[in-house]
Amino acid sequence: MFFGERGEMFFRRGPKEYSFELIKPDEVDQSVDEIAKTGVGGILSNRDFLKKAMGNQESTITIVAKKDGELKGVVNGMAVVNPQVNFIWVKDVESSMEGVPRILIDRFEEEAKKRVPKALSIDVNLPTFDVNSIALYSVSGFVIEEFVKGTHGVPDVVIMRRRFDKKPRGTPIA
Repeated sequence: MFFGERGEMFFRRGPKEYSFELIKPDEVDQSVDEIAKTGVGGILSNRDFLKKAMGNQESTITIVAKKDGELKGVVNGMAVVNPQVNFIWVKDVESSMEGVPRILIDRFEEEAKKRVPKALSIDVNLPTFDVNSIALYSVSGFVIEEFVKGTHGVPDVVIMRRRFDKKPRGTPIA
């Protein structure tokens, strides 16, 4: 990662090293196993949730990042009136530093625009304690739209939005 003249953040990556594509039905089980075995926790440890979310290609968008045929990242979200990211998973620090999470977000946006042509933005809901994810989405052009106060064991949540007509200042270098 490095910074441009005006402070914009860039990630180094080899454009031909990674492929980004919609998940194929026969890749769902293997991808679920790969995500669940990393022990991330939360919804990413729930195999049933992952299988439903990634297997239903009619109402969801799941894009996988691969390097040399190996799964390196996944973004999943809903293709509804206002598309929403459910989760991003990246296998290792190297892939993260090479900009895979931001590219997955960009590819999710491209697919959301195709499937929901009238949509104006994509959203993500994040617990306020997840500062790393909030930072990732912030540098990817999302802004905080709303704050929802949690109750009785339910964490506070921020709703972040990236409008299709605005691009982040620092975009990954191809």
